[in-house]
Amino acid sequence: MSVQLLPSALNLRRGTRRHETKTRAASKSWSVSQVGSIVEVGYGNGFDFPQYAALHTESSYLRLNYGPSSAWGTSIVLLPSLWVAGRYHQGGQISAAWQKKGAALEISFTGSIAGLQAQGQIRLSPPESNSISGTVTVNVDGDVILDCRSGEAFKPVSLSSMRISEDRWDADSVQIDTQSFQIPASGWIISPSLAGRRLGLKAGSSNWKINAPTLEIELDEGREIAGWKTASVNPNDDNLSLWVATDDVIRAWRYTFTAKP
Repeated sequence: MSVQLLPSALNLRRGTRRHETKTRAASKSWSVSQVGSIVEVGYGNGFDFPQYAALHTESSYLRLNYGPSSAWGTSIVLLPSLWVAGRYHQGGQISAAWQKKGAALEISFTGSIAGLQAQGQIRLSPPESNSISGTVTVNVDGDVILDCRSGEAFKPVSLSSMRISEDRWDADSVQIDTQSFQIPASGWIISPSLAGRRLGLKAGSSNWKINAPTLEIELDEGREIAGWKTASVNPNDDNLSLWVATDDVIRAWRYTFTAKP
């Protein structure tokens, strides 16, 4: 025997289907692909996956933007930077793998630099309106003898950016906790370091770039922070650096990052 549905029941069921379709269409997820040496990370749905992160595996640089209206700018250097035997080591090749964990995306990486072996993880949270944030954890093994260079012998966390003039820059000023510092023509930005838990390079629009992102780091504990600017006329080379400053090798660290307008 066939059962005839009343019009109200039909409408209810059709309405439910429409609601389910809208829910599926509105759900967003991560998109990850490696193009050459760059791991490109997008977030969206359907055919629309704006790119929010780019991990450069040849250098361990992580670039971020805060959404479709954002340009690229300051990078996080994932591997530690250090002075050994009169030579400065910054950036190095890493291998990366990724997986989705609930709503988050986890990218694991391994690499070596100046005799140290590093392994770490980037955990990206789903982007919010005009921002993306996440955490980085790093562990290192190995033994090295650091050069005696106060405030720069070992840098577990570094930001790398560009500023060549008053109107051509990716970063406009330095932020340490609640204090703001102007960037000099060259030399130390903080003379030579300042204790804090939060560091960042504030950005915006210049004649070189529109809507470069502000990048902020929050450490798990307070440490000395220092920065340096090298005089340059080449906007394609990073000449600005802000970092966590230590005189000894740290074996493990963790921090939160945020890219925003």
